[in-house]
Amino acid sequence: MEDVYQHFGKQSLWDKYDVFKSPSFDVTEIWVDSEGNNKSLVQNRKISSPDVDNWLDEPSRQSFPSLSSVGSRAVRIVWVGQDPIMGGGRSAPSTRVLEHVADSWGLKPAMDYARSSFAGVSACPGRDGSSVFTITYHPKLAVSWTHTTNSAGGPRTQVIIFAEGEERTELSRVLKSTWGATLATDTMFPALLCSLLLAHELDSTLDDIKKVVREVEARTGHHRFTSRRETQPAAGELGQLSAQMSGCAAKLANGTRKLKLVEEINRLISQHTSTSSTTLQHNRPLPPKTASCPSYQYQTGPGQDGTTYLAAASVPWISLLIHRATMQQTDLTYTQSRIDIQIRALFHLIAQQDNAIAFDTASATRSIAASSLQDSSSMKMLALVAMFFLPGSFIAALFSTPLFRWDEAAAAESSNSMTVGTRPQFALFWAVTVPITIAVFIMYGVWMWVVKKKDKRRRKKGLQVLV
Repeated sequence: MEDVYQHFGKQSLWDKYDVFKSPSFDVTEIWVDSEGNNKSLVQNRKISSPDVDNWLDEPSRQSFPSLSSVGSRAVRIVWVGQDPIMGGGRSAPSTRVLEHVADSWGLKPAMDYARSSFAGVSACPGRDGSSVFTITYHPKLAVSWTHTTNSAGGPRTQVIIFAEGEERTELSRVLKSTWGATLATDTMFPALLCSLLLAHELDSTLDDIKKVVREVEARTGHHRFTSRRETQPAAGELGQLSAQMSGCAAKLANGTRKLKLVEEINRLISQHTSTSSTTLQHNRPLPPKTASCPSYQYQTGPGQDGTTYLAAASVPWISLLIHRATMQQTDLTYTQSRIDIQIRALFHLIAQQDNAIAFDTASATRSIAASSLQDSSSMKMLALVAMFFLPGSFIAALFSTPLFRWDEAAAAESSNSMTVGTRPQFALFWAVTVPITIAVFIMYGVWMWVVKKKDKRRRKKGLQVLV
């Protein structure tokens, strides 16, 4: 199995966490009461890089005032990433120290595999009878841990977490909660932290999306929520609203991926918590069943050094996680339906707006066409008038040139009245002008007939091609 892990772990998606030097790094340790009392203590520490070997060799038992007896260390967590509380300063261990810790805990192949995966969970046997698990949600979270159980120190979980920003802040907040020894010593305790983290982020994502959807619903008016009084119809910002809905759909798709990972984590918890064991002192009575936890069942068996091993066959908090994920899936589907409705509504509103714009454009085009037709008729009339007078103008200009010899006889004049006499050229003018004008109009008519015939033949040919 390690060969497969090494094959996938050759390419890392988390190279930004490779640090050459780092003076110190943050760790979190969880101590539980070794006497069986359901108490725990969460301790945050900063370890100097030169002292990493001393920290790894520290004894697993220590006295704490808050615990009624000697505390047993159940969980060790090494944080990799930037600490937002420290202003985004680098707090990850150096690459050399991180690999040394991973080798000491038997997590090197699993850590490399987690850094090479986009999303998913995995489980495989570790060395010395331990179990190794990984959870990855790139680029926000990568967790690898190993769990061992021995008679001397009890259950031990050693975790390497790649997280920064909101994810690290939320994990730190979750760890500050009051954890019972039963949960803190469980094999799937890191998986529980990841499930709680991702479920909380999913709830926040859905809440943000719903706020945007409600605003868009108010703008489009496509809803039947009687408790709302928004009556503002969407006007000129349809494109912006459509972009918001597309963004919400993309963000919801990311939420779907996150929910799928939560379901896989819950499935991993269900598979491995049912076989995990915690140790109780010899002859200590089993925890009683209660009305609030009727499904809690126990299987006992003798262990070494007079200890009794307790296996949880059906743990109520697993059912709670599964039920919450199911309801989140229902809420996600409901939100997806609302987004789809608004996307379709915006599509129709935009289509209606485009149709209205196209109708206005068509009306304006129709008016322009009518004006153009009227102008064309006027120009055609002017052309006909020009064509009517053009032959006479041409003949008159031709006759006025000194190219011909005309009769120079003057017209008879009367002393009592003013008269205008005509020369023989006047009759010649009309004799030439009238036939030429008639010939011009005949040629125009023939040309128009030929053009219409060609146009009719072209349309007929186009209809035949379409058929």
